[in-house]
Amino acid sequence: MNMGKIWSGIIIDDQQACIDHLTEMVSEISYVDIVRTFTDPQEAKIFLRANKVDFMILDVELGKTDAFDFLRTLPSSDLKTILYTAHRQYEDLGYDIHVVDVLLKEVSRSRFYAALRRVDEALGKLLPNTGRDSLEHYSYYFMIKGPVRYKRTEVRLREVVYVESTNGQVKFHLIGDRTLVCNSPMKEVQEKLPVNWFKQCHKSFIINTSFFYSYGADGILMTERTKTKIPVGDKKLYPDFFSYINSNTIGG
Repeated sequence: MNMGKIWSGIIIDDQQACIDHLTEMVSEISYVDIVRTFTDPQEAKIFLRANKVDFMILDVELGKTDAFDFLRTLPSSDLKTILYTAHRQYEDLGYDIHVVDVLLKEVSRSRFYAALRRVDEALGKLLPNTGRDSLEHYSYYFMIKGPVRYKRTEVRLREVVYVESTNGQVKFHLIGDRTLVCNSPMKEVQEKLPVNWFKQCHKSFIINTSFFYSYGADGILMTERTKTKIPVGDKKLYPDFFSYINSNTIGG
């Protein structure tokens, strides 16, 4: 399983065939969302003045202008950029202005994916240092392997009501009465979950506090699973859960 943030981006290239080639490759990357593409750099500039994205893939030669002039006219220099060019002489110029990467046309799939990983790393360093304690913008996800070879199923953490360990497998109970099963051990799953949101309450159960409804002597009720009572273990073994239910209380 992998967890990450989805980065929004645009592609600017005056050749539609190049855009089509890049978007086809990007479609296989789960942490990237290309929200717009442009063959006209002026249209892209207007879009960027009104919309925020995380990165862009920018062709160097853009008709009457070029990538370097385009970048100088942007209102913000924080936009992570991959330059895309048919001419090797632009490589040094690109790195001089601190772009994330410079790709040569026609870029290979593996080289392109390496550039996107650099974007992911560069943007990840800009996030608040909340680590596993945040579900910022609810954009984190699990990619669950199986049950058949090569199959991957994306599950966003905001959709996980609770996690159950049963018969040597881990079952994700999702909103809408859906379930998914993976073969990872419970400990591995727990290490991937943001601790401010997910609390282990029993050796076989972890709940998403976003769906917590009530706790009593007979167990936990969740807003999405009102007919299911989730058991609770000893207070000494699960102090984070008991700290959560005893915090910010009123009355009694």
